[in-house]
Formats: sequence, C-alpha cells, structure tokens
Amino acid sequence: MKFLTLEEAKNCYGAENLIPISLLKQILFYVKQGCQPKFVWESEKEEGHIVAWFHKEETKIIYRRWIGNRPVK
Repeated sequence: MKFLTLEEAKNCYGAENLIPISLLKQILFYVKQGCQPKFVWESEKEEGHIVAWFHKEETKIIYRRWIGNRPVK
C-alpha cells in the first residue's frame, strides 16, 4: 500500500514499529534483502536527502541473518 503521509503509515503500523533510515547504503541493503520501506519522503533535516521508514521487526530479521552470515576477516 502506498501511504500519502507518514501519519498514515504510523496509524497503520504504529509509530513505535517504524524506524527511519537515511543512509542510502543501508536503505539499499535492506531493499536488496527483500525488505521494502513502508514510507519514503524527503528528509526534513537534510535538504535533498531521503528518509525511508522500515518496519522494525522486518529489519531485525534481516540484521540477524546478516550477523549469522557475514564474512569473517
């Protein structure tokens, strides 16, 4: 579902269940792992930058998988 405002996304998922991610490298990592942002908008803090709000539990699953499979130096 495409939300028109962050408030709509918060009402649907709960504000405590959405986490903002503004680092493009991190956004791309989660998307490549199949985790889609629930809302994307321009950053209010940094003009010309985006912020993607992801569901907290989905990002936790991806992070745990990454911890278990990351390369060891």
